[in-house]
Parts: sequence; structure tokens; C-alpha cells
Amino acid sequence: MEPMPQPSKIPVYDIQNANGKAPLLIGCDHAENRIPEGLSDLGLEPAHLESHIALDVGAKQVSMLLSEMFDAPLIMAGYSRLVVDLNRYPHDPSLILDVSDGISIPGNMNLDAASRQERIDAFFDPYHRKYAEMARDMMERHDAPLLLALHSFSPTYEGQQRPWHYGVMWDEYPKNVKEQLLEGLNGVGGLVIGDNKPYAGHSPQGYAHVEHGHKNSMRVALLEIRHDLISKPADQERSAELLYEVFKNIVPA
Repeated sequence: MEPMPQPSKIPVYDIQNANGKAPLLIGCDHAENRIPEGLSDLGLEPAHLESHIALDVGAKQVSMLLSEMFDAPLIMAGYSRLVVDLNRYPHDPSLILDVSDGISIPGNMNLDAASRQERIDAFFDPYHRKYAEMARDMMERHDAPLLLALHSFSPTYEGQQRPWHYGVMWDEYPKNVKEQLLEGLNGVGGLVIGDNKPYAGHSPQGYAHVEHGHKNSMRVALLEIRHDLISKPADQERSAELLYEVFKNIVPA
């Protein structure tokens, strides 16, 4: 069994604008690329840890900008998705990947059940306990709050080009805002908007928007941004401004 990975001095989650007044909760499950002490960067090269296999490039910065613009609380992951994917159910085989987009993850190979559970206990559970607390608080304070789960995706995957600039994910649960979000983004002009592309909202099954959004009867927006559009500060600001205009018509006053 591998040594128990410890969060050490870096918290499992980071909260911005905890007392924000907007009826909007933003979650960024793949915000960081940190690997905890004791896991030796999972055997990866530095370039791998800067890539989309380790984090959602640009998503943290756009989330933080929207949190400021709306005065909305935001929860962000403190560690890389390669340690444990906070947007997968614990039983999902992709919770801890040993290969991502063709890249082997040596530190994740041949994990036994106890090591897997230790990562869930140390990283997954504390993050989602806090997320659940914030969702309950949002429901207590507002009549029709919105949960925005924000992610980014790579321009190419497994050798295939992805033409979409933004993707609106949705599933069969009620109270998603897909129609409003698709209408708002398609109205911008010059953008290719994915309707359940590059992923479907139910496959793979995300955790956060279901457990903290749909199961709390919150309205839910699940948004993906192609990360070459938000890899630089000026582009992050431009995307946040665009999304602010779109979400102004969705977030209740």
C-alpha cells in the first residue's frame, strides 16, 4: 500500500467570496494541478502537470472573475484531478486514472482498495462536505438559486479536433437551464456552441452538479469552455465578461 497522501499545508478546497450575496454558487472541481506531498508528482513530468490531464486550464481564473462580477460564492479544488477526480462518483473507475489522454500516470497504477479509499477520505469527502454545506446555505437564503459547474476542455482529444468554443452539458434532471444558456451563447455570434458536446451531461456521470445541485432542487448550469480560449489572462477576462452578460439573464435578481 502506498504512503497515505497528506494535504499538508495546502487546503483540500479554496473558497472565494464565501458571503457573496448573489443567488449563484460556482463550483470549479478541476481548478488546480497540485499533487500532495508523498506522491512524487505521481511520476509525471512538469509539462504533464501543466496540461489538461492535470487540471481544467483557465477554469479557475474564469470562475474567480465571475465570482467577483456577480458577488457569488465559489468553491475550488485544492489538488489535481489526477489525485482523485472530484467530479466522479467514488465507484466510478475514472475516479483515479492510471492513463489520461494516452499519458500513463505511474503513481496511480495498481492502487489497492485501501489506497483508493484513503484518497477519497483525505481529498474527496472533505471537499464535498464543504460543497454540500454551501449548497444548503444557498437554498436557505434564496428562492431559486443557480449552481454553475464550470470546466474547460482541450482543443483536441485522442487526435480529434473539437470545433466547439463553449459546451452546454445537460441531463434528464429538472431545473437545468440549458435552453436559456444555449440561447444566450448562440446569440453572441461567431461562436460554435456544443449542445451536450464535447460531452453529454450524463456520460460520464458528473458528481457535483447532481449531488449538490439537482438533489437540492437547485437550478443547474453545466458549462465547458475550450481551454485555448482562456489560457491567457486577457482571454480569461474576455470570456468572463461574455459569460457575465449571458448569465445576467439567468441568475435571478
